[in-house]
Amino acid sequence: MQTEPLISVIVPVYNVAPYLELALDSIRYQSYQNLEIILINDGSTDDSESICKDIASQDERFRYIYQENAGASVARNRGLDLASGEYIIFVDSDDWLERNAIEFLYQNLIKYDTDIASGNYNMYHDVNQQFHIKVFDGDYSETLYDNREDIVKQIAEQEMRDMAWSGPVMKLFKRELFNGLRFPVGKSVEDTFIMYKVFIKAKRVIHIEKAIYWYRIGQESSLNSLWSEKRVIDEMMAWDERLALIGMLGYDISGHSFLYHCRATRALEKLEEAGLQKSETYRRVKEKLYILSREWEK
Repeated sequence: MQTEPLISVIVPVYNVAPYLELALDSIRYQSYQNLEIILINDGSTDDSESICKDIASQDERFRYIYQENAGASVARNRGLDLASGEYIIFVDSDDWLERNAIEFLYQNLIKYDTDIASGNYNMYHDVNQQFHIKVFDGDYSETLYDNREDIVKQIAEQEMRDMAWSGPVMKLFKRELFNGLRFPVGKSVEDTFIMYKVFIKAKRVIHIEKAIYWYRIGQESSLNSLWSEKRVIDEMMAWDERLALIGMLGYDISGHSFLYHCRATRALEKLEEAGLQKSETYRRVKEKLYILSREWEK
């Protein structure tokens, strides 16, 4: 009987005590059991540490690491450095998985012989305590992308549709894809800097239109920091880097350029809401929108 390969589950933890037990139980009781679950406590000041230690004492698959607060990128990178599984999956510690999520992704990755298997998500609004269903059973599909040109194109199309490929969660990766790649430290929107690079390294990707992940939204602490000037500047830097790299590799950048224009337009609106029309950041965003618009006119 062939042994199932080890899958490393990386969970960055920071001040999520009210949600943490649900997240960890959703991993602990997965139908796929050959897991190492790496909990990186990023300097939490609430009861997150005791919850992590308690579950680690009950289940030897859990590995608990504490670090001084350094951000989600450092926590995820440390998890990658420690991971020994053949495959990697990330779970945010305020979200949760469907019970068969990991098994489902693994089966499809093997079925289609791919480097990445991606599912989709539904949402839970924390303030309203309401479930937001965006992927229904009738939406189910399996789509294989078996060349890099199609993968690069789909990165932009998925981001336009519902952001399913934008972050590291709800995906199973071959660990080797992260060789030489780590999440950027000290940057906002860290996913925007790295995820497209991971997908570009993949030779084959299977996307399954099925909700396997519950994404928690509406936490006040996260909403307040979404559109700071630093966030806008970092996102522009990430998009400039993306267009340059994809163009240098010889792929079509039109979809990505369109997305950049949409994101910059949104950033301008948010800066106006904050009364920052006279800021240097506002000037830079307006200038970038002008450049992007001129590119389309050529």
